[in-house]
Amino acid sequence: MRIAVTGATSFIGSAFIKAAAAKGHSIVAVVRRNSSKADELRAMENVTVTELDMEEYDRLGEAAGETDCFVHFAWNGTRGLQRADESLQRASYENSMAAVRSVIAAGCHKVVTAGSQAEYGNVRDMITEDTECCPNTMYGTYKLRFFREAQELCRENGIPLVEPRFFSLYGPGDFEGTLIMSMIRKMKNNEPCDLTECIQMWDFLYVSDAVGAVLRLCEKETAEGVYNLGSGDVRQLKDYVEELYTITGSSSELNYGAVPYPPTGMVSIYPSVEKTKAEAGEYAVTSFRDGIMSMI
Repeated sequence: MRIAVTGATSFIGSAFIKAAAAKGHSIVAVVRRNSSKADELRAMENVTVTELDMEEYDRLGEAAGETDCFVHFAWNGTRGLQRADESLQRASYENSMAAVRSVIAAGCHKVVTAGSQAEYGNVRDMITEDTECCPNTMYGTYKLRFFREAQELCRENGIPLVEPRFFSLYGPGDFEGTLIMSMIRKMKNNEPCDLTECIQMWDFLYVSDAVGAVLRLCEKETAEGVYNLGSGDVRQLKDYVEELYTITGSSSELNYGAVPYPPTGMVSIYPSVEKTKAEAGEYAVTSFRDGIMSMI
């Protein structure tokens, strides 16, 4: 397959490209102009690099040419306070729609968009693909708007759209401010760890397992619509923290309740992954312990 990928230097984008290229797929990696990581991609077999800023995504189809699949990982404002920035989220939505229109015009045969748990909003119970979406952040609102409008555009043009919705990924190369990355650093240094009460349910999925599932959804002709991506190992978040504490052999003080939950409320990560397993097979193969050991 010939696959165009935006967000090619991101945590999940770079992992996806490595997995897809290793299977012999031809990759067009779309990176920002003057990206410091572009040369790493150029050195990879089966990968060509195209430089475009997000504001130029109306030319993406022309730059990438006809593709079997377009995988869209690029999005500005995915973390922290940026999630509440409406102008930033609107710009990501508009640029993403421009990208989809552009690749369709260039003859793309399938569109894959990177969805998010934020599209569902705060749900305490198990989340299936049929759970009502009630986003409570600008990030979730514009992600959902993009999915729905891109899906309609693809239907009008007779091509499938697949949206893997990511819940909580971890692995080497992740953002330093995530819970897992910060806790590994603090626990290895035996520093105090300030945490929420950690009573919410959680599901961590290792990044290589996630991209493996996305790649199978790209390859499978019948795949269409939303697919929740989680490991299926759902536990109270405190249980994950305690396992991490044991793995690192730490003597850090764990201060549960020192960090308040955000104004938007306590978020539980409890995805149903039965639909994804039916299409992508048993994709989650890395245990939490093995994933953490690989990061350490």
